Amino acid sequence: MPADPWLSAYGEPYDPRPAIEAWRAGRVVDGPQELWDKLYHQGAVNSASYAAVGEIVRMMQAQSEPDWNCYALIASIEEGRLADGSPPVPLELRQDYENAWSVILPMALRDLGQAEDDLIVRGALAVIAHVKGQHTLAAIALCTEDERVEMLAG
Repeated sequence: MPADPWLSAYGEPYDPRPAIEAWRAGRVVDGPQELWDKLYHQGAVNSASYAAVGEIVRMMQAQSEPDWNCYALIASIEEGRLADGSPPVPLELRQDYENAWSVILPMALRDLGQAEDDLIVRGALAVIAHVKGQHTLAAIALCTEDERVEMLAG
C-alpha cells in the first residue's frame, strides 16, 4: 500500500492488487466482481481505480486470450475519471496510468481485429475511443446493441 491508502469508489481504503492477482491466477469464479464493485460504482472512481489500471494492463500483456472485463473495466474507470467532480489521478500514480494507456492501444487494436465476441469488440472499441479522445464514442461503445438501437430511436 502507498503511504496514503488508495481509496475505493466508495472512499474507503482499498488495495486492488490482491484481487487482480487472484484474477490473474484464475482464482475467481465469476470474473473480477470485487474489482467492479470497489473500483467503479455508478460512475464514481478514486485512487484505487487509477492504481488498478496499470496492474490490469500488465496482466493483459501476459494473457493468451483477451478478457472483456479488462477492457470494459479500464474504459469505465477512464469514463469515471473524466466525469465532473472525480478526483484527479494522484501524482504518484500518474506515470503508471499514462503508460498503461499507451500500452493498451496496440493490444486493443490487435484484439479488435481478431474478435468475434460482442463483449470484446465493445470493450476494445471503448478503449480505442478513449485513447483517441473520443470519450462519448467510448461510452456508447460499451452499450449493448439493444441500448444503441433504443438511443437512436428515441
